[in-house]
Amino acid sequence: MTSESFENHNIFDRLNSLKEILENEENKEKIDLEKLSFFQTVFSYINQRVKLTIPDLVLQTELDSLSAELNAGISNINKFIGNNNQGHLTNATNNFNAAITKIKNFPIPVAKADFNFSRKIAEFEKTVKNKYKSLEKEKDELKTEITKFKTDLTTKESEIQRLLKLIDGKETEILNLNSTFQTSFNNIKSEHNQNFENDKKTYRAEIDKSKEVFRKEIDELKSSIDTDTTGLVEKLETKHSEAKKLVNLIGNVGVTGNYQNIANSHKESANFWRGFAIVFMSIFSGLLVWTIIDLSSLGFDWTKSLIRLVAAAALSYPATYAARESSKHRKLETINRNAELELASINPFIEGLSDDKKQIIKEKLVEKYFGNSKDNDFLDTKESEGLSIPAFEKILSAISKLKG
Repeated sequence: MTSESFENHNIFDRLNSLKEILENEENKEKIDLEKLSFFQTVFSYINQRVKLTIPDLVLQTELDSLSAELNAGISNINKFIGNNNQGHLTNATNNFNAAITKIKNFPIPVAKADFNFSRKIAEFEKTVKNKYKSLEKEKDELKTEITKFKTDLTTKESEIQRLLKLIDGKETEILNLNSTFQTSFNNIKSEHNQNFENDKKTYRAEIDKSKEVFRKEIDELKSSIDTDTTGLVEKLETKHSEAKKLVNLIGNVGVTGNYQNIANSHKESANFWRGFAIVFMSIFSGLLVWTIIDLSSLGFDWTKSLIRLVAAAALSYPATYAARESSKHRKLETINRNAELELASINPFIEGLSDDKKQIIKEKLVEKYFGNSKDNDFLDTKESEGLSIPAFEKILSAISKLKG
């Protein structure tokens, strides 16, 4: 490869990155001494070999392979710095060993090597001293922490002893309190039992006395009740008779109330259909009058008159239907009014009769009013059907004669 390509190759960036990592003080403290010395020696060896390499005799692929191994080793060292996993240092060592194998095959000039072992030993000694200082610092910190821990432990032990003594004192105090409480409880229990027995005897005497008083009062009350029983039974029989009459009146209201409601409903329907029939009859009459008046005019039009008559004939049907419905509901109103009056007045008329005759009359009324009434037979009859075809022909004939 050319000298220009060799100088611009990223192998030099990799060496600079490795140098920065190994010169960092924090990294030196984290990496153990053996590994750190090995990495420094690898950097020094590869750096010198690269500087001695003849660019024209080295291949691009060989230099790329060496750069890749160095990059892998640097990545593993960075990973170790991040998570302190020793496995990454082992992988970095393997990467650097592979890099050393590759760098050995690079062509260099045949001359005395400028590798200074004395200098390397001096650097190693310096590294060991720095590492020792770091260890001494850590030792002092650990010693301070241990001393502080011992002091704290002593304080805690003293506190524990104080608490133990306090607990012993509280235990004695609790035992004394328990003994005092037990003695007081026994005294109170004895006093309570004695008071309870005394109160029990007192209450028993009062109860016996009250029982005797109540027994005398009950006997007097029983005698009074026996005396008043006869008069009370007579009053109850009188009230019973009055209640029967009242129940009959209430029953009549319950029976006739539905007939009254039905009659009111038919009345409303009859009034509605009557108004409906009046409206259509008025329109029908208006059309006929208009047609007859139009016969006397000079510009008589048969077509218009015929349309008016047809319209009048069409209006006669709803008018007739409305009149028939109004009549039907009016008759049903009358029937229900009569039934209401008959049922409401039946009890006063039969009140003086015997119970057997009352029963016979009520059975006949049942046959008449409940399910066997024939007052609605008029619903099956047919009413007139409004303006029929023959009637319509007669109207047309009369109009023709008037026109002639």
